[in-house]
Amino acid sequence: MKAFIPVTANCKSSSLRGTRQSILIFIGLLRTTALAMTFLFCYCFSTSATEILDREIRLPKTKETTYELLNRISDLTGFFFIYDSDIVNNEKKVKFPGGTHSVRQSIYLITQNPNIQIKVIDRHILLYKKEISISVSEKAIPVIKKDSSNFIVAKAIVRDAHTKEPVPYVSASLENSGIGTVSNQSGEFMLKIPQSDTIRNIQISHVGYNQQIIPVGLFLNSTIDIYLQTKMVPLQEVIVGLVNPQKIVREMINARSVNCQTEPVHFTGFYREGVERKNSIVSLTEAVIQIHKTGFDSSAEDQVKLLKMRKISNSDEKDSIILKMRAGIDASLHLDIMKHLPDFLDFNGENPFNYTKIDMTVTDSGLAHVIEFEQKTGIQEPLYKGKLYIDANNSALLVAHFEINPQYIDKATGTLVLKKPRGVDIKPENANYYVHYKYWNGKYYLNHLRGDLTFKIKKKNAFLQPSKSIHTFFEMVVCKIDTTDVKRFPRKESIMTHKIFSETTFQYDNHFWDDFNIILPEERLNEAISQISSKIEEIE
Repeated sequence: MKAFIPVTANCKSSSLRGTRQSILIFIGLLRTTALAMTFLFCYCFSTSATEILDREIRLPKTKETTYELLNRISDLTGFFFIYDSDIVNNEKKVKFPGGTHSVRQSIYLITQNPNIQIKVIDRHILLYKKEISISVSEKAIPVIKKDSSNFIVAKAIVRDAHTKEPVPYVSASLENSGIGTVSNQSGEFMLKIPQSDTIRNIQISHVGYNQQIIPVGLFLNSTIDIYLQTKMVPLQEVIVGLVNPQKIVREMINARSVNCQTEPVHFTGFYREGVERKNSIVSLTEAVIQIHKTGFDSSAEDQVKLLKMRKISNSDEKDSIILKMRAGIDASLHLDIMKHLPDFLDFNGENPFNYTKIDMTVTDSGLAHVIEFEQKTGIQEPLYKGKLYIDANNSALLVAHFEINPQYIDKATGTLVLKKPRGVDIKPENANYYVHYKYWNGKYYLNHLRGDLTFKIKKKNAFLQPSKSIHTFFEMVVCKIDTTDVKRFPRKESIMTHKIFSETTFQYDNHFWDDFNIILPEERLNEAISQISSKIEEIE
């Protein structure tokens, strides 16, 4: 296997005598691209927004869910509905009488709630509580919850329109800007937007779904639900013929000079790493960082400056073995696989992988190849397997999703576990990585990455004692891209990325979030934060 990215964990073991030994788990982080692709809607309706509510439509007599009936109106009008699911119950079965009614009348018949207010903004119909006072025209500055004097906050939960399940890792970006974030594993996102940009739109994108472009004015004081429709690839858009998937991958690598950044940029990013056992958070470290990101062909190292940081440790955790992530930030930087080519993208010499084209899917700009790779038969090293999503139009890597081959992951123990205490067996169970690139201003930039690694830990000769599963994770999202006046940071302002980040000395700021965009914590992290929030370290 080609060199692992140096992500490690420090493991401390306490004995009955109170002695403590340390264990370093060298987490080899690979890189791939599990593409978050999207498709751009283009509407050409002549009906004005002010007239749409009075337009008469005909719906059949039927008994369906609220969601299904509102979808019927969308199909007839081309207007999307936006609402909070606490106000409109999606799953409620409604007996619709059928017949011809105005759009407004149909909405009230479907929701069966006379207190719901209706507002049309661009190509969306907003349903909200009567007590919420808004004065939003199609192009007016919206009334949205203020986070500070200069920013507003837009919140939403993104769901699959068919399954109603949350969609993780959805890209939410302010249109024509370098500002954005991604949804967490529960489909939730929060985007802080400068008040000067409130007349813009927010782009909601994910691979395999139709892209949604939503006016900022639709995000009111509450969290709204956004439903993404899966996009079917029309057969006439697919050219059927012999395809060489390895050639597609080679063309992607050769196109880096066109698609990837060549000049340094500054990223403002949110970074999170944590350790959990039995779905209970043992430790959680979060930070806002600034990155001096060099071009893909530069030999210069990236730099990281710490802006904000907080650490939460569960001191009630009685487990004798505690993992601490080591070099998580360094691993995150090396997950830029367009700059640091992993073994499955290295064609210098004999390549040990088979590549197979398994699908076509949609992106914002068109179609993308889905290429699967796995080590060749007969090779028994712990190499990687996964999928690459490559733009069919310009050969840009959009997403990579990969893992150490589960069949041989036991053989990676010597590489992953750098040091361990006596009397303890540590074996990796899985190591998964996700990388997403974002198109902005003519280039593709690193946007979001995540690593999840699980280890089985057991004391030797403890036959009656079950092994323990410990999960470590790290995640980073680029929330802002800046290409103006980009200079390297002074040496004294940069942090060492190879060390245990959770042990970094910092000064806690009560206004930790300020106006920075972040990845919202999932429910399990929220619970951990609320339970042990009193243990947040504050170094004055």
